[in-house]
Amino acid sequence: MAFYREKFSKLTGLWTVSSVSVSQYNSKRLAKDIEKESTVSYTDIMAVLTSLPTVMQRYLAEGHTVKLEGIGTFYLTVQCTKTGVKKKEDCSQEQITNVKVQFRPEMEGTGRKGQRRNALVADDLTWTYLPATEKKPTTEEGGSDTPTPDPTPGPDEG
Repeated sequence: MAFYREKFSKLTGLWTVSSVSVSQYNSKRLAKDIEKESTVSYTDIMAVLTSLPTVMQRYLAEGHTVKLEGIGTFYLTVQCTKTGVKKKEDCSQEQITNVKVQFRPEMEGTGRKGQRRNALVADDLTWTYLPATEKKPTTEEGGSDTPTPDPTPGPDEG
């Protein structure tokens, strides 16, 4: 299940719903769970997960996109100086001020209302309201399946 709570926008003066993450899972937790669902050992999975960023970095630096089937595609974008140049010949890498890695999730099938859906979003995703007085759990393993209630009520998040 996924969690949400209300959020007030000072910009619009309106309330809306915002998703809430209750914890974060790390590579070690992913490797343990993948090991349970495959015939690959934890050590081998960790070796692959540890190598993945280096290999992806190299491919992106060589001008490639990187597609992980079932997950999505990673690619580079650049931000340039605010002022452009008048002549095409004057365009150069000196205009680049920042490089970002962008992610485009894999889309599949048709979801609700005939629209394609993000492959990482479960078909049976359900939402549960999480009051602002509940805290996110913290564990060394990188997460928990349910939020932990905070015994002392605090101010609402905004």
